[in-house]
Amino acid sequence: MLRPVLTVLLPLLLPTLVFVAYSLWEARRLRAAGHAPDPWHARAPWPWLLAGGLLLALAALGTLATRGAGVPHGVYVPAHVGPDGRTVPARTYAPGAVPPDGAVPPDASGR
Repeated sequence: MLRPVLTVLLPLLLPTLVFVAYSLWEARRLRAAGHAPDPWHARAPWPWLLAGGLLLALAALGTLATRGAGVPHGVYVPAHVGPDGRTVPARTYAPGAVPPDGAVPPDASGR
């Protein structure tokens, strides 16, 4: 759940959150000077905020796709029940490496 939030939702919302914080700070400053500022949503540059959020989300997803977890050309071993009855999480091992528990499914051995 944390990964989609950090890679999609946060980059999409970050420009808007920064703009809202700046607008609230600026409105407080204007009120202190005796002016009546417009609400932040009335003066928000919505197309620019949306474009900035989309660009940040695409950059995050692109970075994750090219530099994500996993070993290139590795052997993927799906989650399974180990010899001791415990659930072993899914892992990717370097080619030729044997998992510590030795439980490699026959079709995942890379041969």
